[in-house]
Amino acid sequence: MGIINLEDIQVDMILACDVKERSGRVLLAEGSKITEKHLKVFKMWGITEADIKGIEKEELTATMIAQLDQNLFREVEIQTRERFCHVDMEHPFIKELFHLLTLRQFRRRSKGQNDV
Repeated sequence: MGIINLEDIQVDMILACDVKERSGRVLLAEGSKITEKHLKVFKMWGITEADIKGIEKEELTATMIAQLDQNLFREVEIQTRERFCHVDMEHPFIKELFHLLTLRQFRRRSKGQNDV
């Protein structure tokens, strides 16, 4: 099981836990197979992540990075690291923030969007 970001969830993945909205109402039950409609509902309700069966976040990240344009990814990672030069990169929150920002910037650059 692994809690992964909504952007990385794909159709036909299986939920390991219920997906609930903020007040606790179940939007989709454990064991359900994800559909495109479910992803749209999650976005509408502000769901940002879900626990998926058979997926480990580290495994997903490694697979995704292996499929990326490695040169562009390294360039984005270096630029992002410059922004984080005065913080403790070993802190778990900072590590996750760095990872998310790097992937976000990479996606923008690979789609031809400017750095924000």
